[in-house]
Amino acid sequence: MSRSLRYTLIVVLAALGTALAAVGGWRYARASAPVSGPIIVISIDTLRADHLPAYGYAKVRTPAIDALAADAVVFERAYAHVPQTLPAHVAMLSGRLPFDTGVRDDGQNVNEGERLLPQLLRERGFTTGGVVSSALLRRDTGIDRGFDFFDAEMPEGAPDTPDAGVVRTERDGALSEAIAERWLDQQRSSRVFLFLHLNEPHAPYAPPARFAAYAPYDGEIAYSDEIVGRLLKYLKTHQLYDRSTIVLLSDHGEGLGDHGEQEHGLFVYDEAIHVPFILKEAAGVGAGRRVTDLVQHVDLVPTILDLVKAPIPGNLRGRSLKTLLDGAGHPPAQPVYAEALYGRTHFGWSDVKTTTDGRYQYIQAPREEIYDLEHDPHQRHNLADAGADAHQALRDALEHLAPPAKEPEEVRPDPKDRVAVLETYRAALALAADHKWSGAIALLQGIVKEDEGSAEVWRQIASFASRIDRHDIAVDADRHLVELDPTDARASLDAAAA
Repeated sequence: MSRSLRYTLIVVLAALGTALAAVGGWRYARASAPVSGPIIVISIDTLRADHLPAYGYAKVRTPAIDALAADAVVFERAYAHVPQTLPAHVAMLSGRLPFDTGVRDDGQNVNEGERLLPQLLRERGFTTGGVVSSALLRRDTGIDRGFDFFDAEMPEGAPDTPDAGVVRTERDGALSEAIAERWLDQQRSSRVFLFLHLNEPHAPYAPPARFAAYAPYDGEIAYSDEIVGRLLKYLKTHQLYDRSTIVLLSDHGEGLGDHGEQEHGLFVYDEAIHVPFILKEAAGVGAGRRVTDLVQHVDLVPTILDLVKAPIPGNLRGRSLKTLLDGAGHPPAQPVYAEALYGRTHFGWSDVKTTTDGRYQYIQAPREEIYDLEHDPHQRHNLADAGADAHQALRDALEHLAPPAKEPEEVRPDPKDRVAVLETYRAALALAADHKWSGAIALLQGIVKEDEGSAEVWRQIASFASRIDRHDIAVDADRHLVELDPTDARASLDAAAA
């Protein structure tokens, strides 16, 4: 090799080394610098992780979410803490467990002193906006705390329908996404936090006709993906995508009959609490990485705060996932807690609580359950009577996280024995949604014929009967309510009015 050729080769290699070092240094600087671009959290309501292609599902196409996952870190084992919309989102945005916040059922309110993620980010100079698609996340719950802009307006019935003027309980996610785009258009800084909630996979399933080739639930997922694609296209068109930190996750899953429950709220099996969790960092850090460590909703807040280099409050239950995002290590393992109080709150049945370490899941109920998730992922074989080694450890972890009541509680029915009642109740609500009041009343009367102790069912009977002027039925239902709770002033007033 001639001297001139060797010299040229040395120069080229030196230049290449310098360029690679510069790129590596730029990527390191971007990865270690505080996030200053947009932070966007997309919550898709009622989305099971195992119904996304990014998690191995093959019966629906989700090109937008697939593309996002390719640019992101995918957490394969992420868990929710409550299979209900409001309490799950409060845990997600507070970094605290349901018994910490006190929000353990839909319809409750966030305590005044609870500091949510938008407030914490606003204190770091971010402008915050929230757009939601369900009345369960309406303003008066307090979920809007810390948002500079929060849109939870549900549309009214069309003028030519029987529901004209009646406010709907949900809105089309495409309308919510368009509102989010308009809000982003108005911002003059890239230091923004956007929370966008889509309600499409929530029952009742009614996807657009173009998704008719899929099962109805999957069709709703496909439509959600289309809406997500619109937002990602907007970000790319406005040169914001590469600078954005984007999180896509769900509040909880859906039963789909796997353990008898079609929807959610009663149980804490994997189909109800295993959720997608996809996080894309700015500058493409960690793109394509898949993480098998156990993570949870309460990890979201400390992770975002860590990315923006903000102090992390000491009362949070979660931990930052930044080392997992960077591939730099593994945070200490900790069991995940979840609870389902819907059966107790609405029907007087036992509550259900659970802890999982990723390998085993322990479920506390009148009849305890423990499952080996590795060998029995669909949770068909209860090992509680087999003396599984993890049984006591997970029971101890549950009692450490959520200590039992000091006084023994009355024995309540196990929700596993009442799931058929719940399905009948929900079928009655579906009939009522179609104004089939008599059919709904008949189903509910069948429930109380077997069990007169459900205030929730009597209340619905009274409400539906009043709508068709069956005041005799309404009065009887209200009287049962008063017998169940003599302090129920509402029932006494309704009975008098009827």
